[in-house]
Amino acid sequence: MNRGDIWYIDLGGKSGKRPVVVITRQNVIEHLNKVTVVEITTKGKGYPTEVFIDQKGNLPVSSFVQTDNIHTIPKNRLVKYTGTLDTSIMKEISFKIILALGLEEAAESI
Repeated sequence: MNRGDIWYIDLGGKSGKRPVVVITRQNVIEHLNKVTVVEITTKGKGYPTEVFIDQKGNLPVSSFVQTDNIHTIPKNRLVKYTGTLDTSIMKEISFKIILALGLEEAAESI
């Protein structure tokens, strides 16, 4: 399991089974029982916090990463690996997470 991997997970409720992308930093994944993921959806809403990824990571249809929908889940809930997003897409996702969490000012001071 790596940062940038796309997995299917059952989030339950209205969300149901859907793909997510692992965003936990790489150097701690093997030491944790849980990972942080961001939901992937097929319907873009035009939010400044979403990233169009088309069918990257072997997704069956054009998709969007919704960085407003962040979850920390046990690793054993990840049921099916489909592919991995490249470094440039992960950089864009990282930036959009900063926006989604309202951390722009903190990021500028680093």
